[in-house]
Amino acid sequence: MNVRFKSFASPLGTVTSALLASVLTMALEPHASAQGAAPAAGHKAPAAISQAQGVTLLDQWVRETHNAQSDFTQTVVDERKKSGTASSGSFAFERPGKFRWIYTKPYRQDIVSDGTTIWTYDHDLDQVTVSKQSQALSGTPALLLAGGDVGKLFTLTPLPSVGGLQWVRAVPRGTDNSFDWVRIGLRPTPQGPELVEMQLRDAFRRTSIIVFSNIRRNQGFPAGSFHFKAPQGASVIQQP
Repeated sequence: MNVRFKSFASPLGTVTSALLASVLTMALEPHASAQGAAPAAGHKAPAAISQAQGVTLLDQWVRETHNAQSDFTQTVVDERKKSGTASSGSFAFERPGKFRWIYTKPYRQDIVSDGTTIWTYDHDLDQVTVSKQSQALSGTPALLLAGGDVGKLFTLTPLPSVGGLQWVRAVPRGTDNSFDWVRIGLRPTPQGPELVEMQLRDAFRRTSIIVFSNIRRNQGFPAGSFHFKAPQGASVIQQP
């Protein structure tokens, strides 16, 4: 098989982009709470009512949002606070575990999952990588919202309101992880919580910042929306 490679890297890398999508699509245990969690470093603990609001909003958003689609912009900031080239595209998901994470700028890349398989199509290379979702997302931030006893896997810390958003920070309890923490920012609205921003710090101390816009919730998708068929002539790489 003739496998080609780009001379530049994707904004986050295929797997990390899929992780960010999966974090938003899988089911959070409704009873998971941040009681007893220590405040994040550098933050003073807010009052009790404010402290619970971020987790409450996140729980409500997950329970009430069965499917959604939005636009996004994404920026990666390295440990020296230097920002890379911004990327943008669209995102759609349907629980449990189905999503389409589509980059349109600065170049085109499609990451699609039917809940079992992840397809990543690089338009420039005309190359499709196929992997099992359970293996690609093992030991990653996806576990935050993948069910099970979240309290045993993560420390959830409500953070102070910043920029009109209520924030929740999740830190893995284990030591063998591909990321340091995930922050999710939500805004309360009369129609219910609105997901606005997500931040992820990876093991290389890069912070990926994703801002969502034009979100449409619970409108449904046609059958087959989360299945991918490799274009004719494209190289297909099957991951073990």
